[in-house]
Amino acid sequence: MNSAENIILPETEFERKIIGSEAFLSGTAFQSKGKSHPERSVYTHILQILKFIDMMPWVEYRKDLRIIALLHDLGKHRVVYDENRNIVGNSHSMHAEEIAREFLEDSRLLYIIRIHDRHYGFYKSYTGGKFDEKKFLETFKPADLELLTRFNYADSNSRDKSPVIWFEDTCVNLGLKKEKIYIDQPDVLKYLTAQ
Repeated sequence: MNSAENIILPETEFERKIIGSEAFLSGTAFQSKGKSHPERSVYTHILQILKFIDMMPWVEYRKDLRIIALLHDLGKHRVVYDENRNIVGNSHSMHAEEIAREFLEDSRLLYIIRIHDRHYGFYKSYTGGKFDEKKFLETFKPADLELLTRFNYADSNSRDKSPVIWFEDTCVNLGLKKEKIYIDQPDVLKYLTAQ
């Protein structure tokens, strides 16, 4: 990680505080063993998200998206698994929210960090014929969906685009959102893996 393009550079003093913290250093040192992150490294994944954000015309969302990106996966190293690789206790996103509370008081951003990956579970339930619309609404209605949806696209930039498109379509179909980002801004799909 010696070239400038492989270094996460802070844009604000607040970002500098996060990036220089022990929580960030510990969290980004984690190497994923699962299939959810093809890049394996939390640090590399955050860097990819920040580069994706740089390519999008989301000026009014940029500051919040960057903060969420820096904090959203810092809990991965705290997750405990049993012998069958089932999570025992809190998920990485719940641990990440706990870590984020060291830096943030903004309940809107904290909630997005807590639920940033929930759309994937709902997508898997839907494709398995077990979609729980009531639970979906309870989970996502309180969220800033314009911000969350943009973050979902950025977070999925090296993965299958089907879950994030399904999530946005479902939010629109259920009346939680009015417009689809990927229709208004088709470039958002350009960098996602086609599957």
